Amino acid sequence: MSVGAEKNPSVSSREQQRLETRERLYDAAMAEFGRNGVAGSQIEDIIKAVGVARGTFYNHFPTKDDVLLEYLDRLQRAAAGRMAGLAEVAPRPFFRGAVDVLVDIVVHEDRNILREALSVVSRHVEELENGAPLFNGLTSFFDAAQARGDIRSDLMPSELSVAFLPGVFGLLLLRLGTPEQELRTTLHHAVDVFVRGIAP
Repeated sequence: MSVGAEKNPSVSSREQQRLETRERLYDAAMAEFGRNGVAGSQIEDIIKAVGVARGTFYNHFPTKDDVLLEYLDRLQRAAAGRMAGLAEVAPRPFFRGAVDVLVDIVVHEDRNILREALSVVSRHVEELENGAPLFNGLTSFFDAAQARGDIRSDLMPSELSVAFLPGVFGLLLLRLGTPEQELRTTLHHAVDVFVRGIAP
């Protein structure tokens, strides 16, 4: 057996342990946020629940915002996966379908945590632009739609994503307490205005 092959199980085991610790910290933090709100949650209580040192928490999540960014990333991955099937449709049905997917996901989430997470967006725009699954999926759609001539070509696909996502997140933040169908209707109207603005 080669030296490289001998090392791989050890590296894999350490990485698995690291990922398991991260997951336990994430779960404990989200449970604590649910009980006490983000501002009222103490790192001490989170690490006590997991049985690790404070430094271990900070190695995985430098701030409570980073836990919320992880939460948003998971929601985005779920949304991006479901939106993948919409990629070949025209802009209006694509964006209506996209906001429907978001509503389907957020209505099952803790509203207070979701509010906190959405408010994090404005503080971490750059992180959410670079590598965020929903941002990347939308940018790919804009790129393909421009190639088909479905939308205007004077803006970069990434600029269009930057224009679209904050408006959707902002409306979700403002309207989280409204009935589901009313939330969908509000987002559909916003989509219709956006689509008219990017028409060729």
